[in-house]
Amino acid sequence: MADPMTSSANGTTANATAANLADATAALDPVAASARNAKVSAADSLNEAADAVGKAPAALNEAAHSLLSAARTLLEGKTEVVVAKGQEVYGKVKERAVERFGDTDVLVREKPYVALGIAAAAGFLLGHLISSGRSQVVYLRDDR
Repeated sequence: MADPMTSSANGTTANATAANLADATAALDPVAASARNAKVSAADSLNEAADAVGKAPAALNEAAHSLLSAARTLLEGKTEVVVAKGQEVYGKVKERAVERFGDTDVLVREKPYVALGIAAAAGFLLGHLISSGRSQVVYLRDDR
């Protein structure tokens, strides 16, 4: 049979262990609540981050379209300025060419031999400049 003293000591030890366990559980309850709150907060943060990542491509796409639109507008403005300046320069060059042609026409009509000599010299000089890059090799053939 069981000794009454041992039973009473076991009961007291069990009661003390249960009390210690209850105290430990009570002490851990705030920690568990904090852990649950941290878990919920982390999940919320992850959801917000996922939403931000999901919206990022659309925001980047919109920013790229905006940038391209601004660049297109800027380039169109610059192109118009360049075209206007090009037309102005073309007009000036055309006027000078017509003036020079008139001067040349008068020279040719008044002094045709001088104009012919100048044209021949220019042709010779141009031909010499063009052919100077080629090698001057002459092949001779023996017809015996």
